[in-house]
Amino acid sequence: MKCHLLHVCCAPDLVIAYLAGARGDVYFYNPNIHPKEEYEKRKLEVLKVAQLFNLDVIEVEYDPQRFFGAVQGLEAEAEGGKRCEVCFELRLRKAALAAKELGYASFSTTLTASPKKDFTLINNVGQKVASQVGVIYLPNVYRKGPTYNDAQRLVKMLGIYRQNYCGCVFSRRVRSGEDPSER
Repeated sequence: MKCHLLHVCCAPDLVIAYLAGARGDVYFYNPNIHPKEEYEKRKLEVLKVAQLFNLDVIEVEYDPQRFFGAVQGLEAEAEGGKRCEVCFELRLRKAALAAKELGYASFSTTLTASPKKDFTLINNVGQKVASQVGVIYLPNVYRKGPTYNDAQRLVKMLGIYRQNYCGCVFSRRVRSGEDPSER
């Protein structure tokens, strides 16, 4: 049995999680990231960091329609609301299923590294999908560790791309002052 599958949303969060002690194979599944150029940029940065830390990466095909289908009707939700919960569940369920199918003992996510995300909600969703799928979820809160500031300095020193929105088109539009419900 393989040890651990770590769902990774972006390179800066992978650095934080790694410095906090997270290990395992990297699972990059993020159909929420929009547009595709942004997705590719984040994926390349994750690959760069994984290589630096000698981590194996499991890439999953980019599938934004899966995200749009999952959050249909939630387009106007506020950031951090029900749409985000659905997005977390979509990604963590896919990671849980991959962990089970590929023979990993457990899985977790770097989503809890972001100070803009509700780590209690993320860990609750992780526990829920893990129990439904029949795998172990390891809850975490990477942003509260003593290495958080060290990770931020390392990200800057290495010139790792740091995005300015969560990834989805709705958060991008809110950040730029547009109507988030338009696709």
